Amino acid sequence: MAGSVLIKSYNRGLSIHLDPDADMDVIKEDLAAKLKESAAFFKDATIAVSFEDRDVDSRTERELVNVITSSSSIKVACVAGKNKLVQDMITNALDQLEFRSEVKMDVEMQVIKETIKDGRVLEVPGSLLILGDVYPGTAVVAGGDIIVYGALRGQAYAGNNGDAGRIICALDMNPEKLRIAGIKHKPKEKPKWTIRSKSQPVPKMAHLVETEIVMSTIDGDFWKRFNYGSVTGEE
Repeated sequence: MAGSVLIKSYNRGLSIHLDPDADMDVIKEDLAAKLKESAAFFKDATIAVSFEDRDVDSRTERELVNVITSSSSIKVACVAGKNKLVQDMITNALDQLEFRSEVKMDVEMQVIKETIKDGRVLEVPGSLLILGDVYPGTAVVAGGDIIVYGALRGQAYAGNNGDAGRIICALDMNPEKLRIAGIKHKPKEKPKWTIRSKSQPVPKMAHLVETEIVMSTIDGDFWKRFNYGSVTGEE
């Protein structure tokens, strides 16, 4: 690559390719320079980023994110990683978040980059994006939406302020309990407790249709079809 940094953009995100042999201080300088050169292109975008071609620890990741935000007007929602499915779902989540902000439906989205376990109860006033699993015996509660980029096996309560238009998404959906705006989900089968499955999990979204919570499979065209309250549910 020319220089120590190559930036590739995709919808709602940046893939930042790092020279595996370059000094990290040089990488930071090159990254800052490239972002300043492209300031007019990125404007005030809220995006996900991924760091490619080189393993970076959490401290270096934070330092690189700081370089991005200090060298441009970009707002980094989260570091997406290299999994394309996760990147696509984060892209869709950011699109939905922007829509909700425009119509004043959302407060803010809090990003949690860890697995929720050991009986933990996590509660936020706005929406919640979890880059990890939610284990059995734990609970996540949000006034807005709940989006889990991992396995949802614990309890999840969205729309805790009574907003029936809220949703719960997960890459692998099999919760102990699910509730939206106080309405409980009544699953047809008991949840299975295996966090990791040998088969590829199917991303799903829970949402309210009238007074019933239904599950909809998230496929390639899902977000184009999705209109709050109008998707046909499936279990």
